[in-house]
Amino acid sequence: MMQIKNNEFTLNSASEVRVSGHNTGDQSSPVNGVVVSENSQETLSSLAQRLSAAEQRASARDSQLSRKELTALAASIREKVYGASYDFNKAKHDAELPSSDDPEWLASARQATDFINGRSDNPFFGMSAQQLSVIAYDEGGSFTTNERQAAMIESGRQYSEWSKSVVGKMWDEYQQRGKSTEGLKEILAYYKALPAIEESRYGNYEAEIMLQLDLQEIDWPEFNTSLLDMVANEWKPANEREDAAGDEGSAKGLGNEASPS
Repeated sequence: MMQIKNNEFTLNSASEVRVSGHNTGDQSSPVNGVVVSENSQETLSSLAQRLSAAEQRASARDSQLSRKELTALAASIREKVYGASYDFNKAKHDAELPSSDDPEWLASARQATDFINGRSDNPFFGMSAQQLSVIAYDEGGSFTTNERQAAMIESGRQYSEWSKSVVGKMWDEYQQRGKSTEGLKEILAYYKALPAIEESRYGNYEAEIMLQLDLQEIDWPEFNTSLLDMVANEWKPANEREDAAGDEGSAKGLGNEASPS
């Protein structure tokens, strides 16, 4: 839910971040969207190959499943990778290593585990939303469970940054014009650009945002509920809305269905 505090808006992100171990001073740098450690061309090759295989699986999955089916699959995967199931098997996941002698993959897997346990930076810091989604939701064995969780955490961090930015723009627009039309359009474009499995988590968001756009054209004499609060609630995945089972938001962060952030 959006709140005003000291004239600032805050948004309980649909992908709140569990940030243990995160350090924005990461020494890795993105090359064509793939994070590569300094002086390590082999990292690009190894990671690019794994991403390519996972992207092919993701493309096939997204073309075969409906949005409703993708929603259910996303919830199931997030439960295993970030929910109670993960916590129950955490020792196993921390001990997991690739069934490969690829030194770069082994290093990435160890770094992901160290990151999750607060000892290192995220190996996927700065990667694109598309690549993070490919990693997080891949069930083909190209990434360890902790690598997939690290990708979810980075995705949540990026969502949190975007949400703060767009809420700030909406507040400025609202102050100047009494409405937030351009902000709502930016939100619509953002969700449309998400990977299909991520987009599916937001239900029929198109209709909801279009309704809010229509409402902004009405001259309300009295409007006791903040329009921006209402919109912020609608942005969340269905299970995180205030009207969902009496729960105002994610209990564990990342916005995952085990508690979507």
